[in-house]
Amino acid sequence: MIDVGAGAGLGVLGAAAVLGVTHALEPDHAAGISALTSETDRWTHAAFVGGSFAVGHVLVVVAWVAVLTLLGTAASTVPAVVDEFGTLVAGGILLAVAALLAVTGTRRLRGRTAGGDAETAVGRVLAALRTRLHSHDHETRRDYLRTGVVGSLFALSPPVSMLALVSAVLPTSGLPATTASVGVYAVALTLTMVGVGTGLGGVFTAARQRGQHAHAAVELCASAVVLAFAVQLLA
Repeated sequence: MIDVGAGAGLGVLGAAAVLGVTHALEPDHAAGISALTSETDRWTHAAFVGGSFAVGHVLVVVAWVAVLTLLGTAASTVPAVVDEFGTLVAGGILLAVAALLAVTGTRRLRGRTAGGDAETAVGRVLAALRTRLHSHDHETRRDYLRTGVVGSLFALSPPVSMLALVSAVLPTSGLPATTASVGVYAVALTLTMVGVGTGLGGVFTAARQRGQHAHAAVELCASAVVLAFAVQLLA
């Protein structure tokens, strides 16, 4: 049996870290986080939002890896319908995110208040969504749990690249090395999403400090970008 050297082991861990970072930087993930950070008022809150999103996402990703590996399912044999379902869910969420950002930005641009929102049925729904997504009680566990649930929905499609790495590492390096690679992947993904949340929260915070119109403009731009990613996923 060929002994996998330290260099090869570090290479596997490095590959897992790169996969974690690139997975976290996929546009649909950043788009999903954008709606959750559009009302953050400090970078620490934005970082926790990104981290909560990441934890929910990572738990489902690791579950995919564990289940499909135990079943002996290769990455190339994951049923297409499963991947398509996950893509539809992510695309649907992004459409909702784009709509929320667009309506919020438009009403902010017109100077409409939360009280004005409550005058219509649509306004009441939007107000409720904003309350759910942007509660000022930032430290409550329920807020971060909701964010984690949103993150988990973006992981309904199996992580093909990580499954391919696991299928290559497990037969040659064994379970300990495979477990370590999955752990590194999860940590890299989480830290990167924390960074994404912090960065996006910083953009929205800076825009809000410049005034209501600047904040609205950033929300409208974010809405257009998110909509483009949603259409790309669903096309």
